[in-house]
Amino acid sequence: MSLLVETIKVKDGEIFNIDYHSKRFNKTRKDIFNAGPPVDLSDKIIIPAYARKGLFKCRIEYDRHIRKIDFSPYELKRIRTLRLIDAGDLEYHHKFINRDKIDQLLEQKGECDDILMVKNGKITDTSCANIILKAEDHTWYTPSSYLLRGTKREFLLDSGLILEKDITPGSLGKFKELRLINSMIDIEDTDSIAVSSIYF
Repeated sequence: MSLLVETIKVKDGEIFNIDYHSKRFNKTRKDIFNAGPPVDLSDKIIIPAYARKGLFKCRIEYDRHIRKIDFSPYELKRIRTLRLIDAGDLEYHHKFINRDKIDQLLEQKGECDDILMVKNGKITDTSCANIILKAEDHTWYTPSSYLLRGTKREFLLDSGLILEKDITPGSLGKFKELRLINSMIDIEDTDSIAVSSIYF
């Protein structure tokens, strides 16, 4: 079985959203390995000197136990166009390192920057992020039919900053813009993607 991974934002020595990462880490270990007791990841992460200034990605690889923790500089990838792709029977409830099925779908993006996956007729995620869409009344919505329960998505829902909604390809025209969110990128960090830049 592939190892699993948590990817955590570290900026200028500060660890972001750690409670949500610990919660998902422990739930995954419980679901797959029936492992316990819970682990507080903040007790396991020691930020090296070189990663205390600037933006870094902390990557925790694990199964029943933590196998590796490393840090690498992070640079935001600009995504401006998306290709709608049918995800078929893809399941990605847990964040495995092995992403072969997603990578195979990504090969269909053509000249677009990324894919936006559709499953059972409903919008889900891109290859590397959950999404949010802004309605005409400026309310942000995230698809209720996500593939991965992202930590940033959970934080924004709990904070009341976004709402869940069933979204289909046919209803995309009701929204003004789309943005990507994940553990490394917040709402204001990414480019606004026009609905007209989502290609069928």
